[in-house]
Amino acid sequence: MKSSGNILAVALLASISGAAAAADLTVGAFGGQWEKSLRQCVIEPFQKATGKTVDVVLGAPVQWVNQIAASPNKPPLDVIYMPSDNAFDVVDRGLAQKLTPDTVPNIAHLQPQFADIGGGYGVAHNYGGMGFIYNKQTVKEPPKSMADFIKGTLEKKWVASLASINYPGTLSFGLWNVARLNGGGLDNVEPGLKLYKQMKDAGAEFYTDPNQVLNALKTGEVDIAQYWDGRAWAFIDEGNPQYGYVVPSDGAVTGITWIQVVKNASPLALQFANVSLSKESQGCFASSIRYGVANKDARFDPKVEHEITKFDQIVIPPFKEIGKRQNQWIDAWNKQIGR
Repeated sequence: MKSSGNILAVALLASISGAAAAADLTVGAFGGQWEKSLRQCVIEPFQKATGKTVDVVLGAPVQWVNQIAASPNKPPLDVIYMPSDNAFDVVDRGLAQKLTPDTVPNIAHLQPQFADIGGGYGVAHNYGGMGFIYNKQTVKEPPKSMADFIKGTLEKKWVASLASINYPGTLSFGLWNVARLNGGGLDNVEPGLKLYKQMKDAGAEFYTDPNQVLNALKTGEVDIAQYWDGRAWAFIDEGNPQYGYVVPSDGAVTGITWIQVVKNASPLALQFANVSLSKESQGCFASSIRYGVANKDARFDPKVEHEITKFDQIVIPPFKEIGKRQNQWIDAWNKQIGR
């Protein structure tokens, strides 16, 4: 005989499943402010225009990919928002529909690099730029570039916090970027490894969770950190004016979130993608979350426009090529720098 607790649990799962099944479209997205911005700027306009309903599923991109691969003819998700590494995996596994300006007209209004990033099997939706958040009281002359940041860290002008190898994207905005700025690149990351080791020896700390950075800044444990623009400005605007943010003059390396339509998805998915990429939805999303967006015609709230890293300030890493070298680079990092 089932306990009352088990019966309630089964009923709850059935209720959730029924709600998901009742929706006309199912979208995989991120939580927090990201989900709030998506609902306000994309889902509400889409539902109002079509009269259809959208269910948002929160979770991990790897989990979504595996779920779709397990049921490719009747996928559990219609549209997914994916970081570049996972998005290329979706493409390589043949799980995405090809998008064209005929099926998703707003693709024609995207920055060309963002429209072409997936060869048609997904396009960029938004991007974050990696810069520096710092304490104005302890960092009187903040670095203007990544080169300045490295120099000041090595000279112990401040205590810096850097993303560790276990933080998503560090191979791109961290190791590859430092290597390329110091005579290396895809086929030679030794200059990057050497400088990371030197910064560690000079007292730099490493974080695996972005919340660690804000806590360390508040306690005075660190003075400055590598940090995403949108997260930094949200923190500053939430009553922390004693901190500032710098977009590096030698390029803010980006992390890009794609939008992909799953193969065998509902026909509504293409319409949803088009709304998501419209200048109105993109401008609303960027103004809400302070990340840059792909539509070149998007306009932003004047109050926060200065906080959004502009397209001409970013550097787009060769994500796919970096992915091919991932295991080799991680192994070298662990041997030379540690975990």
